[in-house]
Amino acid sequence: MKIQITTIFLVLLIITFCKKKQDEKIILLSELQNEKIYKNLDSLPKNLELVCHVDLSENDLTTIPEVIFKLSNLKELNLSVNNLTELNHLEELQNLQILNIGMNNFKTFPIEITKLKKLKTLDIWWNDIRTFPEEFYENNVNLEELDLTSMFKFDFTSNLSKIHRFKNLKQLNLGNNQIKNLNIEFENLSNLETFGYIRQDKIDTKSIILKLSKCKKLTTIHLSVNHIKELPSEISLLNNLEELNLYENELTNLPSNLLRMKRLKSIILDGNKIDKKIILDFENKMPKTTFIY
Repeated sequence: MKIQITTIFLVLLIITFCKKKQDEKIILLSELQNEKIYKNLDSLPKNLELVCHVDLSENDLTTIPEVIFKLSNLKELNLSVNNLTELNHLEELQNLQILNIGMNNFKTFPIEITKLKKLKTLDIWWNDIRTFPEEFYENNVNLEELDLTSMFKFDFTSNLSKIHRFKNLKQLNLGNNQIKNLNIEFENLSNLETFGYIRQDKIDTKSIILKLSKCKKLTTIHLSVNHIKELPSEISLLNNLEELNLYENELTNLPSNLLRMKRLKSIILDGNKIDKKIILDFENKMPKTTFIY
């Protein structure tokens, strides 16, 4: 009996240790910035296990070079601005955390992505993908950043209602898409820090701010080139906001409630029609905030 208990204990110990070692491979996204970036495959070291970051953007690729699948510790792969239509064998890169496939020729979502369990960042901008498969929401639970800029054929109505299923999502970019219904459950995006929503023909600024006020960790909003004529007083509800980008809108004034935003570090007003005297007055009253105009 004692032998059985000891055996069970050892097995559990081994499982726990293995899981811990596996989890250790997931590192902070900020740490990847310190890794060497390989842009030329001919410059890869003999020990391929040392390669963590590869940038093959703007190479006219139609397929992923085979050597990429030998990079067992690869954590970041940039394949943007190529001519790719498929990602065959990508699932072999099980340590991949950051993937950029922006501006390629994808018509359907590459199912291989749903097999990347450690994926944290997906840049999928400027493709003709129409929707996400259910497996994406079920399997990519570690996703923190998603860029859907310029996805002109994408079914936003069906997919935005599911975005909250990415519980760890910190950054969401939806810019340059004419989204009729911003049906996101913001109240369930408790970790959202950055929201990008630029170049919309029509935008209900007050409604959006009220929705975003439910995201208590939100620090950055990009609302540039949106024909915004008035910044609603409800902006002060975003009391944790640090950066507000209102570049190239149609503002002529600023709400007094802006003065309540003690954590605001910068506000970009360049390209608006606000009298300089008005901005100078706010600058004097908000010395800890940088006004860019």
